Amino acid sequence: MDTLMKIKTFGLFLLLTVLGSGQLNANTTWVDSLEVYTMEKYMPPAKFRWTWQRASLLFPFTVRYDQVSAEGQDQYLKYVSKAIDKRYGKANGKSPNAVASGLGMAFLAIVTKDEKYIKASGKIYDDYLKVKRTDNGGISHKRSFKELWDDTIFMVGIFLQNMYKLTGDEKYIDELMLQINAHREKLSDPATGLWYHGWDGDDKKRCNFCGQSGWSNNPEKRSNEFWGRGNGWVVVTLAETVKTLPEGHPHRKTAEAYLKEMIVNLPDVQDRASGHWFQLPMRPEQKDNYIESSATAMFAYGILVALEEGVVKEEKYLKSIQAAYNGLRAHSIREAGNGYLTVKNVCKGTCIGDMEYYLNRKAQSEKPSGIGMFLLFGRAFEHSELRGLK
Repeated sequence: MDTLMKIKTFGLFLLLTVLGSGQLNANTTWVDSLEVYTMEKYMPPAKFRWTWQRASLLFPFTVRYDQVSAEGQDQYLKYVSKAIDKRYGKANGKSPNAVASGLGMAFLAIVTKDEKYIKASGKIYDDYLKVKRTDNGGISHKRSFKELWDDTIFMVGIFLQNMYKLTGDEKYIDELMLQINAHREKLSDPATGLWYHGWDGDDKKRCNFCGQSGWSNNPEKRSNEFWGRGNGWVVVTLAETVKTLPEGHPHRKTAEAYLKEMIVNLPDVQDRASGHWFQLPMRPEQKDNYIESSATAMFAYGILVALEEGVVKEEKYLKSIQAAYNGLRAHSIREAGNGYLTVKNVCKGTCIGDMEYYLNRKAQSEKPSGIGMFLLFGRAFEHSELRGLK
């Protein structure tokens, strides 16, 4: 082990010691350590793949670029550019999950103005326009069927926001709001504010490699559960939409209203002991339900943005994000060896099913979406003036 690595490992060892004692060093946090682990071990640029999973982990680094000073931006720009360049030839937008990685391509086009990134971003959008749609204009999550999933909103939404930032063309925001409205029409529940996981737009017999057969065999043609991470994707995208649109933009108030309706009941179902939300967040007392950290990070991020943007103001929301940050640190961080920290309590992933189906999708350590959302919320919270408020 060379001298630099010894110093780094020792420094992270000290961080782990400090975390274990329940106290944080003033200049080093668990988010710092998790970022180092991600960039150096878990997903260095050479490990990037053109998948939604990896895109969700790339996303917080594009956000981080705008949080730091000009002197600190270079490391994030290099990280994203090396990752995207590694898979440049694979870039496409032939499905919502493929569009997701386009957020990195469009980010590079915005920052560098390089024609190769601009051209590739345009091609991804052209591919996207050819994806199968439901009768109300919603982009189908599946290629072979017409299905609307709440996950889709993030997969296409951040890319569309970045294309708007790149070009200033309102067609990208109009398309984003079309997708949000089309999905909300079929998935939103007025009583809770949350979205059901999926809706079936045709009557074809389905082949479910991971889902539960017959999930849409009901008059509404949709699933009957509110999955935590699925709703988290929508909350994060709405939060980013509010951040992206200037005051007075014709879609801004709508995005604010949708974000508020999704988070309004969340503090009431947050687990007080752990600061987490559950795999099925509206069933906090349900036997075998478990705390789920990726949804916790996403819900907390949406609430944080809502507070910063003036969408909500009540004290319960401030207490909620503080509990989430402390709870993630205390209950969902573990050692990863060699002085690194990583995450745990992340649902391993799921398609669509009933209550028992979701409860049987067990939690595990890591997962790109888990790490990515920890970094997104953790950095935003530490960067926010709200952190020190009581």
